[in-house]
Amino acid sequence: MKLLAAFACTVLSLSFGANAFAQSSSQALTRADVRAQLAEALADGLVPTPKADYPPSAQAIARNREIYAIQHAGASDGSTNTAQAAQSGVPPASH
Repeated sequence: MKLLAAFACTVLSLSFGANAFAQSSSQALTRADVRAQLAEALADGLVPTPKADYPPSAQAIARNREIYAIQHAGASDGSTNTAQAAQSGVPPASH
């Protein structure tokens, strides 16, 4: 009897445990979605953040927003920014 109860308990726990590891989202994110979310987080000043300052403080967010604004100031006119080129691994175009 104890063996049957142990077996039933094991079967039930395995079935419920498998559901805990299932993805809760019904639709997986595409690479473009993840890149868009990362770009938005960068613009909002949420990343990068030091390991000791997580979640980022208001000062860190403000500093990151300033850095983002400086790095992307010339991006709207089509010029290549040195910081952007360094991040992408592509050297800036020489004129």
